[in-house]
Amino acid sequence: MDRRTLLTGTAALTAAGLFGARGSAGAAPAEGTDCAGAAFTALRDIEPNAKPASVRFRVAGKWTDPIPVRRTAHGRDDRPGKLSEIVPVPAGADKVDVIAENVTLPGIFAPATAQPFKTPVTTSYAWGFPAVTRSGWGADETLQTWGEPEYAPAQVLTVHHTQIPTGQEYDDYRDTVRGVYRFHALPDPDGQGWGDLGYHLMIDPNGVIYSGRHPGTDDAPIFKPGTDLKPGAEVVTAGHVRGANSGNIGICLIGDFSRTLPSKAALHSLDIVLTRLCSGLGINPFAQINYVNPANGVTAVKPAVAGHGDWQSVCGETTCPGDFLHTILPLLTALSQL
Repeated sequence: MDRRTLLTGTAALTAAGLFGARGSAGAAPAEGTDCAGAAFTALRDIEPNAKPASVRFRVAGKWTDPIPVRRTAHGRDDRPGKLSEIVPVPAGADKVDVIAENVTLPGIFAPATAQPFKTPVTTSYAWGFPAVTRSGWGADETLQTWGEPEYAPAQVLTVHHTQIPTGQEYDDYRDTVRGVYRFHALPDPDGQGWGDLGYHLMIDPNGVIYSGRHPGTDDAPIFKPGTDLKPGAEVVTAGHVRGANSGNIGICLIGDFSRTLPSKAALHSLDIVLTRLCSGLGINPFAQINYVNPANGVTAVKPAVAGHGDWQSVCGETTCPGDFLHTILPLLTALSQL
């Protein structure tokens, strides 16, 4: 087992930045630097069959218990993420210790800086609910390097949570969306290297809905340009359930719902989104769907409205979308039928 301590002496995390309320992208904390405000870290290059990896942090001179780090279960079907699932960095941490085999240095990430929005934002109403367009939330399209979009008939919907960031790290939730976009799109070591935001939609605690993965137009999210919302409508392939993305609509709520429920506003918007999409696509939200990925041949029987964790037989272990959000998904699907 390879056990290496980082941030020792004058050494710092190479190819890393800070993610949180303080610090700037690319900053490297040196020995003794207070990392308060850093939000998460991630390991690189965890192999599929590697022994479990973990990290621990030194806070106030004492080491925390080891925290397991999982290989990412998000991402594109054709391009595994280079970074692991995210791990919270405790406030006040000044060292991180990696316990893993053949794993390179972790990064500690920072939000993109941006001026606050001062004018009304562009919003799409294409599918019966308002969704802030990519130009509306300020997507830097130079980071969108996925290439020509691919499409497949919509079969299922999958619900996620960001876990981290929760949105509280920012003054504006649109900064949260931009931060997730950068983490998904930028190449290693600054991000997962997927070339775009992995979700089709994101929902903030105020219930505001944001367009995600670029479908080929800024006018409307999710579907192939010119598509009508009807059974068989083609959805752009995103990167939110590794191995099962084609025909799978990913909806992510901003926040950590492992121990708490989302806000009423967020749940209301999620209910509206599920209702409009299931109704328009002719999907029975209570059904078990014989999902077939036309891109790689993966097949699975899954709920029509699933949590990310329902896909673990395909994508690997994940705690997303948090126990509390996952538990109430049946209630939301029932409401979508009213």
